[in-house]
Amino acid sequence: MTIGGVVETVFDSRLSVLQDGDQELSIEKYIEMVLPDDWQRMLTLRNSAAIFVENLPRLFRKHEAAVSLSKAQRLWELVGLYYMGQNRPHEALAVFSGLYDYVIEAQEALKVHFHKGMPLVWISECYTLMDCPALAKRYLMLTLVEDAIREKGVVSPEASGVYFRLVWLKGLSDIHLREYALKMFRLNQESPELGNFPEWVLQNIDQDWMIEVPSARELSIYPTNRHYVKYLMNLLGDGAGKNLEILAEYLLSCMAGCRTSRRLRSGSSEYDIVCSIGGYDVDFRSELGRYFVCECKDWQDPADFTTMAKFCRILDSIRCRFGILFSKSGLSGSGQLRYAELEQQNIFHDRGIVVLVVDNNTIDRIAKGDNFISLLRSQYEKVRLNLQVANT
Repeated sequence: MTIGGVVETVFDSRLSVLQDGDQELSIEKYIEMVLPDDWQRMLTLRNSAAIFVENLPRLFRKHEAAVSLSKAQRLWELVGLYYMGQNRPHEALAVFSGLYDYVIEAQEALKVHFHKGMPLVWISECYTLMDCPALAKRYLMLTLVEDAIREKGVVSPEASGVYFRLVWLKGLSDIHLREYALKMFRLNQESPELGNFPEWVLQNIDQDWMIEVPSARELSIYPTNRHYVKYLMNLLGDGAGKNLEILAEYLLSCMAGCRTSRRLRSGSSEYDIVCSIGGYDVDFRSELGRYFVCECKDWQDPADFTTMAKFCRILDSIRCRFGILFSKSGLSGSGQLRYAELEQQNIFHDRGIVVLVVDNNTIDRIAKGDNFISLLRSQYEKVRLNLQVANT
């Protein structure tokens, strides 16, 4: 029997035994009870995690009833826990991230909310094992969102595993957890479609929970919910800019230790997004300073010379050496070193200010899995070193 040819009825019978079985059994014993022999032998392969990530989605069809989805999640969880037990957190992370994607796809197909706390909490545990405290805390907060929605704003210390993780292990106070849970539930109820994404809910509460200092190891790790990115991309084009601001803030908040604030005002200016970076200065961001500002232009036409010049003036007035211009259609003169693109280069040579541009193509690459930090680094080096793209 091939891995793609396993029939669902095999798992129906084995999972029913598991669910009624001894809860003290080891993960290995669970797997022995649930997985067919061919699959168990597959676990001995060095690339078994990659095989499971590719093939687990084929076991259950997303349009089926929620009970079938629940069985798929249980099986998936066991496979992920196996890799965690083998001290292979990177492979476990791939398994649980695949499960999170799978549940969101089922949610989108059926137009209902599915509880996603289980994969999120295990993703957090994987990041803990990988020495990524900021990301581990972020995924615990996303878990809290899901539990708050399920429990209608009241998360039980006894019934929820997220309570002791956040309160006992991460230092979040009981009162703050209860306040967050209630606000998270209300946000979901106020905007049910957007509220199906825990990332959107987390964007709309305060960031006082962000107390962990990112480790050097996690500064280049960039996990996103690609479904949420694509959803927000589909809302662009209204010209108002609000949806692009939400999307830009999300992309920035996925960098470990990056605090974001949207639509702040000074006496003379309005800042679409203000960011501050916490943690160690170990890469190109060490040259940028702790604070930077972002401007968002959800226009059909490219951002022009005047837009670039005005943005530079704002950065100069607050002594920022770095800014990001989110422009759906990029810059005028792009690829020709003219107009706004030429001004981008001149701004750096004249004032030492680096302005990077994120357009629809860049966001689409992120939605497909590219690392935003790496994309920013490449753009930074292009401006900083005045690099020209070679013709091939």
